[in-house]
Amino acid sequence: MNDDLTHRRASRPRGPSLALTSIVVWLAAAASTGPLGIWSALGGAAVVLGLAVLCFDRPASTALLRPSPRLLLLGATAGGLMVAATYLLYPLLARLLPLIATDAAQLYAAFRAPSLVVASVALIPVIVGEELVWRGVVQTSLVQRLGAWRGVALAALLYALVHVPLGSPLLVAVAFGCGLAWGALRATTASLVPPLVAHLLWNGLVLLLAPLD
Repeated sequence: MNDDLTHRRASRPRGPSLALTSIVVWLAAAASTGPLGIWSALGGAAVVLGLAVLCFDRPASTALLRPSPRLLLLGATAGGLMVAATYLLYPLLARLLPLIATDAAQLYAAFRAPSLVVASVALIPVIVGEELVWRGVVQTSLVQRLGAWRGVALAALLYALVHVPLGSPLLVAVAFGCGLAWGALRATTASLVPPLVAHLLWNGLVLLLAPLD
């Protein structure tokens, strides 16, 4: 009940229009990754949309991003568990379905287009924008209308589906699973800090610093 109320209060200044606009822009960015690259297209969209959310709804957004030791620890713990699960499950799944390894190799090639330094610097603003959009605006709007867990599930599904234009079934599946985990953190803590920290840890390690390949 308290989580629903928090979502409702946070969503009033934004409204469904900002959520819908964010989804459309994200989908267009995903469709543009071929000519522009994944960092320029999706990363750029995340940063621009995140700034738009901050401009249109700064009080609620800054409140959602206000850290505390408990929230930081929760996010770090969740992120560490997600990273550990990824390292444990990936070799097993890749042996069962060799296409997973092929898909992962193509994704890593796309994410490695810029240098590691450039990607590492870009990662923080990109993920902050991503969380403001998906666990902030989109999930908040859906939870207001559908209730906490149906809203979390639908937000995760939309988060996965907007990545379909990239042509990677693995990315869509991972986006759905991670979207559920990060959305659950948002719903249970009434904060974007835990999903943001977990997201940074997972992307930073699995995509950049200690890749699966």
